[in-house]
Amino acid sequence: MNTFIPAPVKSKTAHDPSCVAAADRFVAANKELSDRSSWAVRMQLSVNLFLWHLSAFSKDTDPRPLFVEAFDNATKILEICAQTTLLNENFPQYPEGEAPDFEKTVSGLFSDVWVDMSDDIYFDQSYEFTKERFEKNGIDPYELFGGKVILDGGCGSGKFSAALARFGAKKVIGLDIGEMGLEFARKQAAKVDYGDRLDFRFGSLLDIPLEENSVDMVWSNGVIHHTLGYEKCISEFARVLKSNGMLFLYVNGSFGLFELLQDKLREANSDIPRPLLQTYLKFLGVNSGRLYWLMDHLSAPYEWKSDAEVRDMLERNGFSDIKQMLRGVASDQIEQVTCGLPYAEVKYGEAQLKYLCRIVK
Repeated sequence: MNTFIPAPVKSKTAHDPSCVAAADRFVAANKELSDRSSWAVRMQLSVNLFLWHLSAFSKDTDPRPLFVEAFDNATKILEICAQTTLLNENFPQYPEGEAPDFEKTVSGLFSDVWVDMSDDIYFDQSYEFTKERFEKNGIDPYELFGGKVILDGGCGSGKFSAALARFGAKKVIGLDIGEMGLEFARKQAAKVDYGDRLDFRFGSLLDIPLEENSVDMVWSNGVIHHTLGYEKCISEFARVLKSNGMLFLYVNGSFGLFELLQDKLREANSDIPRPLLQTYLKFLGVNSGRLYWLMDHLSAPYEWKSDAEVRDMLERNGFSDIKQMLRGVASDQIEQVTCGLPYAEVKYGEAQLKYLCRIVK
């Protein structure tokens, strides 16, 4: 299994040239530091550059000059490292085929992420956020999910599966390729009185282990943009849905400056093992919720598509009556774009794309 950060799919978004140039300088400076002992300073800079956006993007000023300044400051640090002999081939890159199995080295680390998640975040926060998001878009979640057999495609730890059952779903099938997350989800289900309506299974969204026309609804929450098999996932959703069944799909659209930030940080650190980055964050004391969030943005592969591309893909696979949910909780980027906050489109572009649509067979 490849444990290194995959190279990002090339973005189709037209970014500000000065921001692209600054980010490319940072990537190039990372590539100059080939010694493995440089991984520590490179991880430090990338993590802090990503967290930098939280304060910079909260301002009502143009974020682009700040973006250039932040990346150039980080590049200067890397250039100073490259000019010394302190990181000079004492720990060169591993020869081809000789890198250690980092997955085994830190086995169990992902299970620790789930175990550290408190029940109030797992059960209550996921439920309340989902309720607020749907109600802000004029949709009653109890009416939408109540009585339905729902596939949670890419359920992870199962926290949204639990929310769907709490809204009254007849049955929720949580499907994922992460055995540790599924094991944790099953243990969580035993804690609640609606746990008997939760069924967690191992399987891939590229080949869903369900019969055709077997579920009333598919819930896909921020998953298929990680698979690099976008349309195959959507075709599988269409296959397992009953006629007139519904799909809730959340993917990231063309994401403005935030997309550039993520892609360039992944590119800069593509040679650093993902488990090492996770271990580093763990020792920094990052809590379970933020640890998952940081790993998602710094190491997971992304395939960015525009609203027009996703709608076209849905229609080609038989979906119609496509409605986009344009509201969210205060921290959602789509909420900031919809409400017209200063420079929100520069920062987040189309932001989160969340759709409800129906298939007729």
